[in-house]
Amino acid sequence: MKLASLRLRLLLAGGAFVIVAVAVAALGLSILYKSHVEDWIDGQLNAHLDQLIAGIDAGSGGAIAIAKPPGDPRFERPLSGFYWQVDVEPSGPIFRSRSLWDYEIALPQEGSLGDTLHHHLVAGPAGQTLYMLQRRVKLPERLGGKTVRAAVGLDDAEVRASVWRFAAVLVPSLLILGALLSAAALMQVAYGLRPLGFMRARLSAIGSGATRRLGTGFPKEVQPLAREIDALLDARDRQVAQARARAADLAHGLKTPLQALAGETERMRAKGETELAAEVEEIAGAMQRHVDRHLARARLAGTDPNATANVGDVVRRIVRVMERTAKGESLHWRVDVPEGLVARIDESDLTEALGNLAENAVRHTRMLVAIAARRAPGTIVVTISDDGPGIPPELQQVALQRGRRLDVTGPGAGLGLAIVGDIAEAWGATLSFDKKEGNFDVALRIPAAPIAV
Repeated sequence: MKLASLRLRLLLAGGAFVIVAVAVAALGLSILYKSHVEDWIDGQLNAHLDQLIAGIDAGSGGAIAIAKPPGDPRFERPLSGFYWQVDVEPSGPIFRSRSLWDYEIALPQEGSLGDTLHHHLVAGPAGQTLYMLQRRVKLPERLGGKTVRAAVGLDDAEVRASVWRFAAVLVPSLLILGALLSAAALMQVAYGLRPLGFMRARLSAIGSGATRRLGTGFPKEVQPLAREIDALLDARDRQVAQARARAADLAHGLKTPLQALAGETERMRAKGETELAAEVEEIAGAMQRHVDRHLARARLAGTDPNATANVGDVVRRIVRVMERTAKGESLHWRVDVPEGLVARIDESDLTEALGNLAENAVRHTRMLVAIAARRAPGTIVVTISDDGPGIPPELQQVALQRGRRLDVTGPGAGLGLAIVGDIAEAWGATLSFDKKEGNFDVALRIPAAPIAV
């Protein structure tokens, strides 16, 4: 399974490292502490063992005895956990500390003599396991020259309990350390990923039109990516410019043949071939409309994303033009556009879109054309109303479908609406229709400008 979040990946990796590090530290420190405790115990037991061996002497009648046992009082308290024992080889006697009471330790056999110490875990009284330090020595000739095995030990549970007590103190400390390391990892990830968040904000600003390029100011690990993205944006602008130039060349290349066809239609009419002239004129007109539309689309592809337009200025300019047309001067115009409405759209594109909508309204209205604009959250809504028939309700949803040719959906939805749809799509605007109270409304919702002008 792949994790989609880079932040989550880093946090999981950091958390796993902290857990492993804390676990290894706990284990390692426990082993070191146990080794330290055993060394300390070995030193204590060795001192008692030296005292025990030094205390072996002749008793009454010359027999071997423990004339001076180790002085630790725990050796005198039954089952205290501290014990010593001396076995005289080969057949005894056996001397024991009082703490063993009536228990006899089965000391392991040793093959070496002298100062060599041997560690053993052996069974002890009351089910205890004893940690024993043992040495096999040869007694002096005055004591018969015999060998003895002398051992001093303690309950191994004491060693384990000491380690567990240390762990009980160590684990909470390591957990606190792990929490601090996790918090540090979280802060490190947050700080380390800040340049990516900054880049995302820059990309959003490019998408909204607030800026054009990512620019500089990123860490050296991220700056090459920013340069590559800016280079791609530059290449896209060049490609768009080339496409616009090719479209313009194509349009100019078709302009002369279309003008020639128009001249031919006039000559056909002069000869009385009116039907043929009308057919040729219709075909030439369709070709001209397609050229105009694709020229508009090519121009839209290269628009400035930072462009803004004052809606009131554009609407008043369109109304002044329409009022000078043959039908427009006989209509009643009503304009309600407050000042200060600025949309994020190129002014010429807004003029073309609203101009097409106004032309449709003039063409189909009876007496009234109303243009109103208002501010909505994040958008500017421009509504053009007329008292004509409008688009039939059964065709309105078809006309609004993305990618549909609006100029073939029915009456009142010609090429002008198709161009408006292209402009709306290019600027993130939406187009909607509404028939109510005898009026047909066309609403164009345009993103509001990010800054006031």
